[in-house]
Amino acid sequence: MTIKRTSAGPGLPSGFPFSLSAEADGTCFISGMPALGPDGKFQPGTFEEETDLVWHNIVAIAEASGYSAKEIVYVQCVLADIGDYADLNNWWRRQFPDPAIAPARFTFQAGALPFGAKIEIQAVAGRGN
Repeated sequence: MTIKRTSAGPGLPSGFPFSLSAEADGTCFISGMPALGPDGKFQPGTFEEETDLVWHNIVAIAEASGYSAKEIVYVQCVLADIGDYADLNNWWRRQFPDPAIAPARFTFQAGALPFGAKIEIQAVAGRGN
């Protein structure tokens, strides 16, 4: 099995002691990301602003790893406050108006997130046979 890792790329968050993604056998695991700019610094904002930036980064990492946004099959959303669950669902519906083609999702609340973030997302992209 060959493992391909992505640790840097134009416009991608940088400066981490881990890979942004690791791909093996047609499955790409994308590391959890809060709302980070290309310099790796946290960009605080409203829940929607942070979620937009997080998703932008997830898609950019997928693409740098050779996958498209449509190949993201599973997403884990970690919320600092489960009270933002309805806001996440509203954001999600705008991104994926057809639930039949939306990624599977798991959401939970953490005790705290890095940098005081409101949300962190990690994802898995994959290719069928």
